[in-house]
Amino acid sequence: MRQVSLLTGQLTRHHRGMVSEYSVALCTEPLVAALLGGRPVLPIEGNRWLLTAHAEEQNLFATLWAGPWPQRAPILTLGVALRAREAQGLWDRLHDTPLPLQTDPVRPPRAPWIAERLEPAAMDHAHILTWTTGFSRALAWTWFDFTRHQNDPDVILRP
Repeated sequence: MRQVSLLTGQLTRHHRGMVSEYSVALCTEPLVAALLGGRPVLPIEGNRWLLTAHAEEQNLFATLWAGPWPQRAPILTLGVALRAREAQGLWDRLHDTPLPLQTDPVRPPRAPWIAERLEPAAMDHAHILTWTTGFSRALAWTWFDFTRHQNDPDVILRP
């Protein structure tokens, strides 16, 4: 899977073996809760980080927030595109920002990919930069695993 930072244009590749099962397991419950419309608290750094997410076909659009919810501030917006035919719409959405991005707004990377956009409020929490890339990868592979099992009746999400 390719991973791109929209602010720097840096593109890296990684594979499933670079993300531990433990990290994927930590992301599973919050991702499911977010996809069901919740705003789950992540079990990271004193439970002060919130997640929102929604699915668009095989794409995932998610935001990591500094909480609590009434005073929330977006920290990281990310998209995960698993199929090329749906990737452009997600890429367009990620580029719909006044931030100066360093990626081509017309051409997304070849799918599958993860794209991350640090939000301005991230600078108020600069220490999180040490774990946001790993979090993005874990969330992406959690999404990948989830979509592989989407026809499993035990994994169907209903609001």
